[in-house]
Amino acid sequence: MAITKGAQIRYSILDRCFSNPAINYTKIKLLDTINSKLIELGYDGIALRQMQYDIAFMESSEGFGIELAQGLNDGRKRIFRYADPKFSLADHPLNQSDQEQLKTTLSILSRYRYREEFEWLDELLPRIEAAFEFAHNDYSSLISYQSNRDYVGQSWVGKIYNYLIQKKVLEITYRSFNQEQSENRIIHPYHLKQFNNRWFLFGHQISENGYSGLTTLALDRILDILPNDNKFIETHIEWGDYFDEMIGVSKSDEKPVLITLRFRESRIKYIDTKPIHGATQKNVTTDPSGLTRTIEVIPNRELYQKLLSFGEDVTVVSPESVKQKMIEKIQQMKENY
Repeated sequence: MAITKGAQIRYSILDRCFSNPAINYTKIKLLDTINSKLIELGYDGIALRQMQYDIAFMESSEGFGIELAQGLNDGRKRIFRYADPKFSLADHPLNQSDQEQLKTTLSILSRYRYREEFEWLDELLPRIEAAFEFAHNDYSSLISYQSNRDYVGQSWVGKIYNYLIQKKVLEITYRSFNQEQSENRIIHPYHLKQFNNRWFLFGHQISENGYSGLTTLALDRILDILPNDNKFIETHIEWGDYFDEMIGVSKSDEKPVLITLRFRESRIKYIDTKPIHGATQKNVTTDPSGLTRTIEVIPNRELYQKLLSFGEDVTVVSPESVKQKMIEKIQQMKENY
């Protein structure tokens, strides 16, 4: 029998409870924890009988075959905890039914992987196949992906994504790198974006004493998130187009400017195969050397970081404002040595 989304969420909550030796989860405490989390995620709570069915299924061979500790009690009440403290469903293989269901889903998705709008499937499908051992046994020796497993903000991605779907207003405890004390921000969340192995939340900030308006929060600077019942403010921003005028995530009130760049011959082919800014990068046909390209973007921090990453292989031809900014940064770098 295939596992429904609601059931899978309940199993995941139970898994976290069973894995936590710091809390003595009795039957009633388990039920309270499950229902609290389900309501937070926008689902209805469950009755005690349903939770007992869920635990029985998790213990069965048709489910996950988990083993709960015996003889653990809080007074006369049984404590629910894994017999093996290191056990987790995250490390447990899928049962046969789920494997077949996942394989069918992957098969359907694979039909679309060669369409331009589904290019992301070329990266996603091999990862899933390898994670669940549907692919080559020595997959890790065939292909590697850039990732940052130690990234602090990763744990917030799924939670914020659920709040985005539910259009929940959030109270976020946040501390930027230049703040000594954290602060609470009321955010109407709109969009999550990954850039340079970090995640960022875009939303509308409401403040009585400080800044109100569109803001960007780095997920690795978030300390806590709580939903509230405030009315959600909709946005008219087309997020599919929002980033077309810039590199990265820092958008100011400045207008995009046409930037002319000249590259060394040894670098130009790399620039053409991996454009700096694919939406606007163009070849300057009037340059007989064929080494000049233009991009039209907002001059932000990420632009200068990108240009500096090319080192001596790039020269900013124009405009003068961007050229001077590059000169200032290069001179500051020189002073470091």
